[in-house]
Amino acid sequence: MKFDFHRHEDASVSLLGTRTCDVDRMRRFFARLHREFGHYRAVMDCSGLSPESSPLEVFSRFPYTSREDYRDILQPEALSRLSAGRFVCDYSSGSTDRCVLRLATPADELAEQAITERVFRRAGMRAGDTFVCADVGFPEIYEFYLRAARALGVRRSSYLHLNRDYARSLEPIRRIAPDVFLTLPSLLVRSWPHLRSVWPYGRSPIRSLIYMGEPMHPGFRREVAETLGCRVYSFYGTTETGGMAGDCDLGNGCHFDPTMIGPTIAQAEFVDDQTVQGDLYLTTWHLRDHPVVKYRVGDVVRITTRPCPCGEDSPRLSVVERTHEGFVLAGMKLRYQTVVDALTRVAGDVGLLAITLSDLPESEGHTLIRVDLPARLAPRERELMDVLKYEIFELNDLYQFGLVRFQLSFGADEALDQRKLRRVTDHRLYMGELPGDPGES
Repeated sequence: MKFDFHRHEDASVSLLGTRTCDVDRMRRFFARLHREFGHYRAVMDCSGLSPESSPLEVFSRFPYTSREDYRDILQPEALSRLSAGRFVCDYSSGSTDRCVLRLATPADELAEQAITERVFRRAGMRAGDTFVCADVGFPEIYEFYLRAARALGVRRSSYLHLNRDYARSLEPIRRIAPDVFLTLPSLLVRSWPHLRSVWPYGRSPIRSLIYMGEPMHPGFRREVAETLGCRVYSFYGTTETGGMAGDCDLGNGCHFDPTMIGPTIAQAEFVDDQTVQGDLYLTTWHLRDHPVVKYRVGDVVRITTRPCPCGEDSPRLSVVERTHEGFVLAGMKLRYQTVVDALTRVAGDVGLLAITLSDLPESEGHTLIRVDLPARLAPRERELMDVLKYEIFELNDLYQFGLVRFQLSFGADEALDQRKLRRVTDHRLYMGELPGDPGES
């Protein structure tokens, strides 16, 4: 593979393929955008860009795409374009009742599946394996992962639906005896007391454990690998762009193919001549029917083209930090601002609030979310509690599943406004502050 960092006039940097076929692919991509997508055609026309222009020039001058652009412009346009055809839907977490919805046609599903198969193969999946996925919901999403596994020759594949009784939910895993296990770190943490006791120390049948959607605490990652006797791999991606990258055996970052999903780094800082760090934006060169150009992910990442000791010649991505405050519950990503916006809708300006997360026993709901609010809002406690339980997309599901409980605390307005408190404090086991980890999305 041949790639190079291309510097743009706004000081951002994109990693692009340098072969003639890569440039031709970019040219066809922008020609299609101009021909078939009203929003992208307007963007190009307003910027004086033509499909006949140099694809590097078009890409350099193309504006960034925000979450709001995606939800308010691209998503409705995609629904209109695809209304007479076949597609599947995938909700993105971290939004209240205004969810970001990704639409995937069969062509786009197959394009993403090709990336997923590559990640699974890199993680050691092979023909004849038994593959198990575990989550608290969304089995239709896991059918995609099971389909990718079957394409690699997996002999048996299963989905485990976890609920608040993790011990009972995990009972089938002993007789299924998976070779490869896919789940989310926050669910693995909660179910770990039960999973680690299923087999003798270091002797589980699990050869590869793949996690996605969130970072995993390095200490917990080591504990899982040693206790189960397996390798642990990260699978990096986002709902809007699909899966992108996966760990190599040496854990030196997640390998990816920039000709499929291309990174642009804003506010780029070169660590060395082969490594750049900054705010990540992604372009889905491989998607035909719901593509994005320079879509802001919300991660600060480090990307390097330096050769990897594992021998694979593709570049690697590592997450340094998130660019917004948030937290994860049972695989659902919640933004601090999501909670603020939801409470504001019923109580007006709530001002500064603090969110604290703590572990609860399984019998009591697994996770306690305490929200500290100004004292002036105490008369509206019942309304505010109803918002947390029923009016935030992800929290409503988890509350109904019995996986989260809420507590409101009302303090003096002056004290809450004046102290320099953290907006989100996480006291849960293995879910607090983490160093950079390539498992976030």
